[in-house]
Amino acid sequence: MRWWDPLLPGTVAAGAGERVTADVPDRGPVSAVLYRARHDGWAALWQPSVVWELAPVSPDPGADGMAALLAALRERVRRERPGPDSACGVTWPSRDLAAATALVAHGFAPYAVLAVREARRADDAHDDAPVRVRPVSGVAAAPELTALWLAEREYALAVGAAIAREGAEGLLAREVRRVLAEGEPVWLAEADGLAVGMALCRPPAPRPRLPDGAWLHVETMSVRPGHRGRGVGRALAAAVHTAAVDGRARGTSVFYSPHNALSSVFWHRQGYRPLWTFWEARPATAAR
Repeated sequence: MRWWDPLLPGTVAAGAGERVTADVPDRGPVSAVLYRARHDGWAALWQPSVVWELAPVSPDPGADGMAALLAALRERVRRERPGPDSACGVTWPSRDLAAATALVAHGFAPYAVLAVREARRADDAHDDAPVRVRPVSGVAAAPELTALWLAEREYALAVGAAIAREGAEGLLAREVRRVLAEGEPVWLAEADGLAVGMALCRPPAPRPRLPDGAWLHVETMSVRPGHRGRGVGRALAAAVHTAAVDGRARGTSVFYSPHNALSSVFWHRQGYRPLWTFWEARPATAAR
């Protein structure tokens, strides 16, 4: 896959699942692996309860090959009688425009992007930001972090990057407590004694679909609505990037939603670029 992007790993295991094949005129067969992912609890706040995920195995299917695989996917999923709380998904290199053409033609739209930034310190320390950023340890800050994450989720719901579920606040609060209890990297931004932003991360480690090395992953970053546009997010990102350098990580990664105009512009300005795009047709019956 490296011909699309030099940062793509040489190969990505498709995983276990059902083999799907399709014939392409003047080319021959192309293949993929299909598996059904079920999401409940925490995961169901961001994705439908059932997602049929197609992972092409053929390294360069092109537009015709991807179209043939998507047609086979449509016929296979129809037999399952999918309900409204379902989707079909394909994760594919962001720079492969031929595959993108086929995905759009079959009713798929970009739902999430995995973007990366190779480790380096921030271009400037953002000392002009009117906030103090500090690492968080212990559970004392759990209520503030939960409130900030809920504010982020409200925006995600408004732009279609999350799913309304009952009990969401309790699930978010439980996840915050888990993160704090396990000592995962967390930063809190404060201004005038008020918590105005936070960043929750996963410790540096090898990660699927990323090049060899340890990558610090930004799970979520949130800034209070009334404090956006004031440098809070930049100050939080600078703290994360410094931690990646100090921890000898190869870089940092983040999932952002193309539906969120604020998020996509923000991460690009911090030096991130798309590597993988998760395409989705929701509900599954929409894959035509």
